[in-house]
Amino acid sequence: MRLLRLKRPPLSELAALRAQIAAEDYNYEVGILGGPVPAGMKRDTLEVRIGSGEAVWARARDGIRHWAHFDLGWAAIETGNNPPQAGLDLVVHAALVGIHLTTACRVVAVHDRQDGDGARFGFTYGSLQSHVESGEEMFEVARHSDGDVSYRIDVMARPGRWYAWAAQPFVEHQRRRFRADSAAAMSRYVAD
Repeated sequence: MRLLRLKRPPLSELAALRAQIAAEDYNYEVGILGGPVPAGMKRDTLEVRIGSGEAVWARARDGIRHWAHFDLGWAAIETGNNPPQAGLDLVVHAALVGIHLTTACRVVAVHDRQDGDGARFGFTYGSLQSHVESGEEMFEVARHSDGDVSYRIDVMARPGRWYAWAAQPFVEHQRRRFRADSAAAMSRYVAD
């Protein structure tokens, strides 16, 4: 898979790439978000309030199912129009300062749970061998006991390619940009 390009690949090519990655393995130990931070990895978390009430909660769950958190303009995701489900292969594309990056991920788990403090719904995906980083990222919406609804991204990753190591400050900047834009996209989605 060609990871870096000068032009945005057409959606049909992203769909073809999604079929190609089925044979790839993860490039890290699956399940790391559930434990301590492994050596060399960095953990970043963002949680923002996106509204309150049952209608916002229902809309937020729908947003996760329809990948609304990737509706950023500069990023796209190819899932075959499938909602998040364990084992789903997907291709993420991002336009980064004149360079177009394409990466491969697989959904590790989907969670939908209730507890004494409210409820949570979301999924975790992990990087595959052709990804520029190694790690996991969780996207989740939560309904808290006071009725507030939040959106959370939790990522644990490290560079997986030499150029990702060399460009680490830029990579971290893009990760922060993605988190902020993704939270804004979810806020817009629940407000519609």
